[in-house]
Amino acid sequence: MANVIVVVLLCLAFLVFLAGSIWLQIFLSKKQNKWLGLIIPLICFVFSIMAVLSLAMYTNTAITSLTDVNDGAKLSDKITIIHSEKSSMFSMLATVVPVFLISNIPTIIFLAIYFACREKLKLRTELDKMNIQDLE
Repeated sequence: MANVIVVVLLCLAFLVFLAGSIWLQIFLSKKQNKWLGLIIPLICFVFSIMAVLSLAMYTNTAITSLTDVNDGAKLSDKITIIHSEKSSMFSMLATVVPVFLISNIPTIIFLAIYFACREKLKLRTELDKMNIQDLE
C-alpha cells in the first residue's frame, strides 16, 4: 500500500512540475523581450544534445570478474574485458537519430507554445496600431 502512495505522489509531483513549466513557458513567451521565451526550449535542446553525446558510454563492452575463494582465502582473480568491434556509420545513426528526435519532443512542444504566444502578441500589437490609426 505504501508503494502505491509513493507512486501516486511522484505522479502528482511530475504533473505539477509539467504544469508549472508550461505555465512558465507561456508567461515568458508573452513578454516583450522575445529572447525570454526561448530560454526553456534552449535548455531542453541542450539536454537532448547531452543525451546524444552520452551515448558513447553505452557501447557494447562486457566486464566479467571471477574470484576463487576457498575457506575465506582468496585464491585467484580473473577479469575479462570484451570490447565490441567498431560500429558502422549506419548503426551509429540508427541509434543517435531516434534518441535525438525523442529527446527533442519537449523542445518542439515549448517552441510551439512560444510561436503561438508570439503570434497572438503580434496580432494584438497590429490591432492596437490599427486602433490608433483609426483615432487619428
